[in-house]
Amino acid sequence: MFLTIETLFSDAGIVSAIIQRVNQTRKDTIYWQQYLTFRQVTTRVFKDYIGQISGVMAGSINSRFGEKPIRERRNIGSGYGEIAYLGDAYQMSIDRLSELQDLIDKFNQAKTTDQATAMNEIVNFIQDDFRQTMLAAHKRMDIVVASLIMTGSATVKNKDAAKENQNAPDLLEIDLPFNFITPAASDVIVDSKNMFISYLREKLNAIAPDYGRYQKMIMTRATFNKNILGSSEFGESYKMILGSNEMNLSTGLISSALASQVFTGIGLPSIEIKEDYVKDQTGKNVQIYADNRISLLPTDQIGYMRHHTPYEKTDPVQGRTYNQADGQMLISNYRDKNGRYMEYTAEWIPQISNPNLITNFDLTTLNNIPQG
Repeated sequence: MFLTIETLFSDAGIVSAIIQRVNQTRKDTIYWQQYLTFRQVTTRVFKDYIGQISGVMAGSINSRFGEKPIRERRNIGSGYGEIAYLGDAYQMSIDRLSELQDLIDKFNQAKTTDQATAMNEIVNFIQDDFRQTMLAAHKRMDIVVASLIMTGSATVKNKDAAKENQNAPDLLEIDLPFNFITPAASDVIVDSKNMFISYLREKLNAIAPDYGRYQKMIMTRATFNKNILGSSEFGESYKMILGSNEMNLSTGLISSALASQVFTGIGLPSIEIKEDYVKDQTGKNVQIYADNRISLLPTDQIGYMRHHTPYEKTDPVQGRTYNQADGQMLISNYRDKNGRYMEYTAEWIPQISNPNLITNFDLTTLNNIPQG
């Protein structure tokens, strides 16, 4: 087998092996997959059922010969979702292509028995290029899904225009009908003491008949420190015995697992502290979970990442070889007079099931954060 850079990227068997290697060795966490799973949709615009009833009304007990009362079926609210188009092309640097060519030359010069080892070196080298290409769409969805979970909305602007103009047009805009609660200082401050934890417990008990019990609540470390550890109740009331050690939780040195034990012990959902960052297109690491918000989820899995067959799969660009990754993502490599490029194409959109059963505490007013 004689190998060139062109045949390397056009050989479906080799590229599939590289994609498989990336999936097996990937250390990067895809945050959105904690909450959503892939599910295909056959049309780009699809009906999205919201407000689906998870509880069933109790049936009537009738006398032996009595007529059955006629009940009206409880309606399911609906809206429409539209698939988003994701894609980028990455130019491969001359330096990396030169290194790759050296490895290919080594492969071509190797004996047949040694070619497997030489091919493994090629796969190990090129997998990082595939890793960055394959993860780009996932990282974008990490930002979108985290924004939806924490604020009930997500907006993505035109990536080029947004650099120069903050009023750039929106390419993606989603708003969800969460159960939003906005406490004021008067709801929490009692006799000059911050009683946020008691307020939270009372509020959750009050909404339980309509919204059910929540499995967990999501917040950032800053929100936890300010609104939970910052509550007067922690320093005065809440201590917990862990093994032989008594910990005063007002220290702020508390892990997510320990926080969950404390909260479930006082009748609240388990807590999950989020400190996740994604590098944006300017190269800056951005916090993807919003401060001053607490979102309560009924379960970890709250919906689906809907994916649609990309148009290029049915009408491929002439001369390109496409390989498929999760969610029908297409990976291709091509050459023009300006260089060689690696490109991905995907059509995804997050779909949150039963968003009206998710409760979100907006603490911006309570924390005196200016609205903007």
